[in-house]
Amino acid sequence: MWGLRKLKSRVLRFLLGLALLASAYCLVFMALMMWEGNYQEATPITAVYWVVCTMTTVGYGDVVFKSAEGRIFSTLVVLSGVAIFFAVALPIIVTPWVERLEQTMPSKAPNDMRDHVMICGYSPVVETLIEKLDRLRIPFLVVEQRWDVARRIRQKYPLVYGDPSERQVLENSHIHSCQLIILNYNDEANADILLTVREMSNKEVIVMVEDLSRSRFLSYAGASRVISPKTLLGTFLAQITSPPREGVFPGSVQLFGNLLLVELPVFPGSPLAKESLNDPRISASGARVVGLWQRGRFCPRPRPDEQIRKNSVLLAVGDSEQLSRLRKETISLPAQGKLLVIGYGDVGRRVVRVLCDWGIDPVVVDRRDIEQPGFSFILGDGTDEELLEKAGIKDAVGVLIMLNHDPDVIYSTLIARNLNPEAFIVARANQAPSATKIYRAGADYVASVPLVASHMLFKMIQGLGEELTILFEGRELIKLEVGRSSPIAGQSLHEADLFGRFRTTVLAIDRQGEVISQVDGRTMIYPGDILAVTGNQASLESLTRWLRQGRLSKIRHGDMRITVPTRPDLKD
Repeated sequence: MWGLRKLKSRVLRFLLGLALLASAYCLVFMALMMWEGNYQEATPITAVYWVVCTMTTVGYGDVVFKSAEGRIFSTLVVLSGVAIFFAVALPIIVTPWVERLEQTMPSKAPNDMRDHVMICGYSPVVETLIEKLDRLRIPFLVVEQRWDVARRIRQKYPLVYGDPSERQVLENSHIHSCQLIILNYNDEANADILLTVREMSNKEVIVMVEDLSRSRFLSYAGASRVISPKTLLGTFLAQITSPPREGVFPGSVQLFGNLLLVELPVFPGSPLAKESLNDPRISASGARVVGLWQRGRFCPRPRPDEQIRKNSVLLAVGDSEQLSRLRKETISLPAQGKLLVIGYGDVGRRVVRVLCDWGIDPVVVDRRDIEQPGFSFILGDGTDEELLEKAGIKDAVGVLIMLNHDPDVIYSTLIARNLNPEAFIVARANQAPSATKIYRAGADYVASVPLVASHMLFKMIQGLGEELTILFEGRELIKLEVGRSSPIAGQSLHEADLFGRFRTTVLAIDRQGEVISQVDGRTMIYPGDILAVTGNQASLESLTRWLRQGRLSKIRHGDMRITVPTRPDLKD
C-alpha cells in the first residue's frame, strides 16, 4: 500500500540519519579517550557500546570520561538521545502506527452497492465530479491507495482503501456489478490498474491523461476511452479568443434541432459596446440574448435597457446563421492586435498549437526556453511587468494566462489588466476556488481545470459523449416534458411565472417537432411541450419538485447538466 511504503521510507530515512549521528559520536568518543590518555578504551567496539548505552540512557557506568570536556560530551549525547526519541522517533514512527491501528480503513464496499461508478484515485477533479453524481443520486465508490488521502475522505465518501491494481481490491469494490470505471492516477499506474481490470471484467473504463499523445498505449492496454481535459480546455480557450470561424461556436449547447445556446464575448471595439440590449442590431440578427455576464455578475434575464459593457459575455439562443450575425456585432471592427499567451505548459501548449494551425502567430512568454518554437517567443517570467511590456501586452487584443500555479495566475492577471485595460483576458484556474480571485484580479473569462474535467466525465457517465460544452458554474440546463396534469399546462409563460417563483428561465420550446426559440410572456405552454429551462441547482430542484407534485410527465436530466468555468457574483 502507498501509505505503508511511505511509512517504511520514513523509517529508513530515520535509521540512516541515526546511524550517521552515532558514527560521528563514536569518532568523537575515541578522540576524547585518546586525548585523556585512555588508549585502552579508544576502540571502535567500545565506542559503539558507549554511544548505544548513553543515547538510550541505560548508563551502566563502566566506561566514563574523567575530563570536563568528556563529561560535557556525555551530557550532549544523553540529551540528543532523549530528543531523538520524543521529537523524531515518536512522531515519525510511533504516532503513524498508532493512528493506523486506531483508524481501520474500509477494505470492502457495502454488500448492496450495485450499478455504481468506480473511481480509482481521488483528486480535485473527482471531488467536483462527486458533487454532480451525488445531486442525481448516482452511486459511486472511491478506491484509494494513498493512506493520507484515504484518511482524509473516509468520512465523506464511500471508500475502499487498497491498491486497485490488485485483484482482491477490485473484487472488494464489486467490479463485476459496477456501471463503469474511472482511472485517475498517473499514466504508469493507470496502465497497471487497467491490465488487472481487463483480466477480470469488460466494463467500460475511462482513463484520464495529461497528454493525449500517450493515449494509444492505454488504448492498447484496454481503455474504452482516454480523455485529456487539459487538451480540450486549451482548444476551447484558443477558440473563444481567436477570430471566429463561420458556423463554429466553441462550447455551444444544442437545445432542439439546430437551435444552439452559445456564449459570445463582447470584445473591445465592438459596435455593441456601451449599447443596450434593445439595440436594433441584436433584434435584426434573429438571435435572442437570454443572459449576460458583466463585471463577474450573471444576469439571468437582463432588462432590454441593460447596457452592454466591453468584455461582457452574452448568452444567446439561435440557429447558426442567427448567431453568426450576432457574433459579427460582438467583435472589434477591424480586429487588430496580437494575442499574448503567458505560460507554455500543458494547456498553454495546446492553445498555441491551435492558434498556429489557424494561421495566428501568438506571442508566447515562458520561463523555460523553447528550441525552434515556430512562433514569437520571449523567455522570462510571466509575472514580470517589464517583460510583459517587452512582449507587447499594451497592444494586445487578447491575453491568455495559462500558468500552472494560481497565485502566479492572479498576479499576472493584475499586471495584465493594469497595463492593458482594454484587452480581453482569459485565464486558467488550476483549483476551482481560485477562480473567484482571478476574476477579481481582472480576468474576463476563467476556466477551471477540475470543473472542465469533472464536466467531461459526468457527460460520459450519462452517455452524452465527450465534447466540451461550456456554461458557467452554477448554471444548469434541464429539459422538461409537460404532462396533461401539469400545473403549468394551458398557461402562458407570464401566468406560469417560472422566473418569479423559481428564478428559472425558459430558453426554448419543442412542440411536437416545431422549435419555438422566440419565447416571451405571451407564449403558451401545452401538454406534450418540451421546455429547455436554465437556472442554478437550487432553483431547478425547487421547480422539479413542484412540477412532480402536479404529475409532470418527464424531467430529462440526461440531456444536459452543465457546469464549468466559474463566474463569481461580484459587486459592482
